Amino acid sequence: MPGITLPGDEAVLLSGLICSRLCHDLVGPAGAMANGLELCEDPAMVDAAMGLMKSTSDGLNQRLAFFRRAYGTGGNLTWDEARDLTQRYLSGARHVVTWHQGDEEGGEGQANRARLAMNLILCAVDALPTGGEIALTAGAHPGIEASGNLGDLENLVAAFGGGQRDWAGLTPRDVQPHWSAMLAAHAGGRIGVAYDTGSQLILRFEPEDV
Repeated sequence: MPGITLPGDEAVLLSGLICSRLCHDLVGPAGAMANGLELCEDPAMVDAAMGLMKSTSDGLNQRLAFFRRAYGTGGNLTWDEARDLTQRYLSGARHVVTWHQGDEEGGEGQANRARLAMNLILCAVDALPTGGEIALTAGAHPGIEASGNLGDLENLVAAFGGGQRDWAGLTPRDVQPHWSAMLAAHAGGRIGVAYDTGSQLILRFEPEDV
């Protein structure tokens, strides 16, 4: 976890939740690859199986590349890399991302905020279970505006509310906004939340000195 410290029990629990979430997101493509290999046993299905495995392999690599930077460490993450990884990660998905560049910020601050923005994208994807549009503003004050049929936002609002977290009550499905809130705190701020009539969600980084 990049530059974030937690008491031992909470660190173990959070690590387990994130690992479970990643496994859930990767098990589908891995299973499709296994199905493709089984199809290869039928000579008449080899071409179709190879096509399935090629597209699945590409998608799996895109997910792994995105997750490595969104959840991993490394201080050289740039906004350009974050944008490219995000677009590839959501290629062919029901979520369409538009990217807008705001005030520039370099160095470690840029890496922290770019990583935070990638995690906010995941929050928006979870909040739009049937798909939708996500507009991301990059820079010193990253934020997103998500439009579509919003799902249940109770956990997300609680995560960004700044209260005491009940780690024991979290599941892999709802850990993402809590992890993102920690990244925002590590970057020197918090995430402000606004939403209306179940169709628009705004998440914006608010520095502590503002």
